[in-house]
Amino acid sequence: MEGLKSEFYPVIKKSDEQEKQKTGFEVLTTPEIIVQEEKGAQLLSLLLKAENLEWGETETPLAQATTEYFKDNQVDSEILNTIKNFYKEGVDEETLYNLALTYECPERAGAVLEMMAKYKPHVKNPQEVYQKVLAALEGFDQTFSTSPLAEKLSAEIDKDKQAREKTLSEIKERIEKLITFFKPDSKTTKIRTISLMPSDPLAKINTGSAYVFGEELVLKTHIDNPDNLEHEFLHSIINPIIEKLSRQLTEEQKEKISELANEKLKQDYGEGYFSLLSEEFIRTYNDVFTKGKKPQSYEDFTQKILGINEEQFQDSLAQSESLKARCAELNITTIKDFQRKSQEYFERFEVNRLRDVIFTIYQEYSNRPNKEAENFERFVLAKLTIFSGLEQSSLSA
Repeated sequence: MEGLKSEFYPVIKKSDEQEKQKTGFEVLTTPEIIVQEEKGAQLLSLLLKAENLEWGETETPLAQATTEYFKDNQVDSEILNTIKNFYKEGVDEETLYNLALTYECPERAGAVLEMMAKYKPHVKNPQEVYQKVLAALEGFDQTFSTSPLAEKLSAEIDKDKQAREKTLSEIKERIEKLITFFKPDSKTTKIRTISLMPSDPLAKINTGSAYVFGEELVLKTHIDNPDNLEHEFLHSIINPIIEKLSRQLTEEQKEKISELANEKLKQDYGEGYFSLLSEEFIRTYNDVFTKGKKPQSYEDFTQKILGINEEQFQDSLAQSESLKARCAELNITTIKDFQRKSQEYFERFEVNRLRDVIFTIYQEYSNRPNKEAENFERFVLAKLTIFSGLEQSSLSA
């Protein structure tokens, strides 16, 4: 195999150089993909569960065993108070996981602290927060690592790791398909290694996260949710484009993005235009465009809910706090209420004008005349700088 790499390496480099001269950019080469356990992240999940027994997954046998363990084995109050104080100080879970991922990889610390300074300016004394996170993880690790539950978790993680390693070729194909469509500039998306964490036994299957440390992308997703893996990888392509776009948008345009986004998305991501735009670009691609669908109409919505019975509806309410909160706002408690107030619910939470705009962008990008010379980054930056407001009618300008 080494001989093959050596023999073909000059040909690949020549092709890349020719492509760069022709298009002005070099498409990202498929990153190396590995499966790697992240002890710090797993310890943090355990601490979040100890601090709040309803956190994360609650239904699986291992999640329930973890809940019972913490009922019988109290974590040091000083460690739990550290977690509680982080929440009070505005240190969110995303930041905590970023810091936890340095637990056995201190070389990542610089990238995390830089991220905090840039995107989390409200977090005071980030270096002190970093040291407190490490101390909490280390203190908890010393007492938990010898427990029977630690052995069960380790066995489950090893099993998942082995299973995921068998799917690496499929994962590579998924990543390459995304690279082929978006053609990310290697100078914009600088990822060279994708490190896949084994599934977190304490996290819900539909949750996921992406963490960037220089040229390394760490993905935290569930093995049984490959669509979510694509979603999280796409953040490494879309987010840097939104960064560049942000420098060209006026404050009025940023406010317009927040206005156009639907209320359901705002419920999860707040009013900030950056997160809303990034999420909608990714969700519209994954959930609508690649499936050959169109943005949901009211007729589509009513057809969908007509097929739901009372038991299914109550199960959905029990499983989704956000759905429960939305229904509570409209005094919806039964499926009949939901169907009767379907139009009000749709207009309040489902109407998504931002998705309509982005769907049109994807349609036009897919039909662009020169597919080799223009990538998604160039297309979007050119498209969104020629009009003063994010109105769908402006897209044809």
